[in-house]
Amino acid sequence: MKSLPTLPLIAKFATEQPRFSLLDPVRNRIELIAFCSIFCFLFMYIFLPFNINMWYEGQHLSLAPLFGIFTVCGMTALGISQFLLFKWKLRRKLTNATYLFWFLGEIALVTAIVTAVDVLITDTFFLTWGEFANTLRYTALILPLPYLISLLWFFSREKCAQLKSLEKEGSPAAVITPSAPVAESTSARSTADTCLQIRDEHDKVVLSVHPARLLMIKAEDNYVHLFYRSGQTISKELVRTSLKKMETQLAAVGFIRAHRSYLVNMSRVVLFKKNTKGHYLHIEGLEEMPVPVSVTYLPLFQSAFNGS
Repeated sequence: MKSLPTLPLIAKFATEQPRFSLLDPVRNRIELIAFCSIFCFLFMYIFLPFNINMWYEGQHLSLAPLFGIFTVCGMTALGISQFLLFKWKLRRKLTNATYLFWFLGEIALVTAIVTAVDVLITDTFFLTWGEFANTLRYTALILPLPYLISLLWFFSREKCAQLKSLEKEGSPAAVITPSAPVAESTSARSTADTCLQIRDEHDKVVLSVHPARLLMIKAEDNYVHLFYRSGQTISKELVRTSLKKMETQLAAVGFIRAHRSYLVNMSRVVLFKKNTKGHYLHIEGLEEMPVPVSVTYLPLFQSAFNGS
């Protein structure tokens, strides 16, 4: 019971950690599944770990088709995790630290599917806890390596893109760290003066971004998602603050509320249109995410885009 007072500290620590976003792009999730599948198949087929070739002696399937089936099982499990469950509220709030538990769940899901299929296609395996535990051990020894390599590749690619953006445009969208030096050159101060200092609910600066590069802000519970351009890609940052607070800060630089959950950069609106469900906007670079315009804010957009 003495440990109960530490629970608020743990909760605070979790909320202050950066959100895990390496697998937000669809491209990254597809590459993750593809690389893990190819790596695991080749590893099993070439090295035959755990004397796996002896497990299936006398079976009607040779090793290559068996390994192919197990690879498809793994792809199915990762596909469920990375696509079907991706929009789950809990998944989208995972931090860099808590994503480890999601990965452990993926290992368990891969194991469950592989075990079930193994029992169906062979005569010597049975659906028991012991069989599941054995498969879990082998999965946990094979899958983490290609998974980690993929995440390191995505992280490196993201940082390289940000560096190229800094070199080309000189207007970065970068996280501000407490260790940033106080002393700065005149040019650095000039750049900082033109950037927006995005603060969380504790008034801590978590992001500095040029107004022209910030595209849209979407509210989600007690958080907001900031969508901004980083080089040629669109990045997203989750900040614990309110949309109302953001609206107050950004009104002077051309951001307008379109809906109770959306704040948009008017200079980045490329389409204002009406369909059967109502009016909506398209933001530059976010065409796959139409922004609804509620009745409350509709006259402002009609005036701006229809000239009335």
